[in-house]
Amino acid sequence: MDITVRGVAMKFNIKYILATVVFCLTLVAGIGSNVMAMAQDGNPVHDSHSIDDPSRGNIREFKDNYIPKEYYPMPEFMVFVDLGILILLVVLGLYFVMKRKSGRPMNILMIVTFVYLAFIRGGCICPAGVITNTVMGIINPAMVGLATLIVFLVPLVAALVSGRVFCSAGCPLGAVQHIGKKKNDRKYIKIPTKLNNILKVLPIVVLGLTIYAGATGACYLVCELDPYKAIFHTGQAWFEQGLAFIIGQPMESKILLGAGVGTWIYLMIILAIGYWIPRPFCRFICPYGVLLGVISIFAIKRRSIHGDNCVHCGLCQKVCPTQAITIDRKTKYSYVSNYDCIQCNKCNETCKKDAII
Repeated sequence: MDITVRGVAMKFNIKYILATVVFCLTLVAGIGSNVMAMAQDGNPVHDSHSIDDPSRGNIREFKDNYIPKEYYPMPEFMVFVDLGILILLVVLGLYFVMKRKSGRPMNILMIVTFVYLAFIRGGCICPAGVITNTVMGIINPAMVGLATLIVFLVPLVAALVSGRVFCSAGCPLGAVQHIGKKKNDRKYIKIPTKLNNILKVLPIVVLGLTIYAGATGACYLVCELDPYKAIFHTGQAWFEQGLAFIIGQPMESKILLGAGVGTWIYLMIILAIGYWIPRPFCRFICPYGVLLGVISIFAIKRRSIHGDNCVHCGLCQKVCPTQAITIDRKTKYSYVSNYDCIQCNKCNETCKKDAII
């Protein structure tokens, strides 16, 4: 059997080599025949780099009459529009969380976040990447503007009020993960507790590396690790392409892709993981989530489980996308980790005893 397989492989290799040789010879013969034909016709072989080459047309005339196409930069007022929408999303999220509404209003906020902040605006209004800008600004204040500080501080202030609301109400990275997860919340793959605790150390490491990279000016580490930028950049390119066509200033007619092949492969892998294991980037990569989680521990209105109402059925634990809820039926123990809770309100929607407060 082994001899047969080797024989087939050897035949395949010989065929591949022969095909390559034939292709190369054909290519050389074609080029040679064209050169000889031009020589026989009395046409000299033109220098393709010469501006006076007649085979390239009248380049000098084209150059003199060429009018560069004008592209208009984004209006300055759009910065205020972006900040206004971000603040509005976070404030609405705070309201829904503090009122302990169902998960449906939060779903709507995630869809709006995806359409505007992710698809239309390219995902650049994101505090995760602003960590680097803020670190640079601490070293050199002239490098950070007021808008950058607002984007960085608004989610942290919201977290001090009622936890990691931003993760479920205004983060473009979270919006992609929310939309791409499995629809049946009770069929999530749960990571073993010990492994989950080990993996939660990774964002802390990324936060340290992000601060170091920002302080040394090495790179925007979070942007490099962001798998969803392929969706963001492509979506923004498509939107601007369609908008330019509508207003009568069409751009390139081809399909624009905002990332390389490697980035798309990385995205597909993360999306596949995120379908079964919710929020992989939020839980195991995002450095800004570490800051939000630490502040959420001291939030004014933290999420908790009312022991007298809880019957320890475990339904809230099953639907929690970040495994922030622990229910032990034997010991009648129930606990919510505000560090991990992203305030999606799924537990409130599931609990029939109003035990989530």
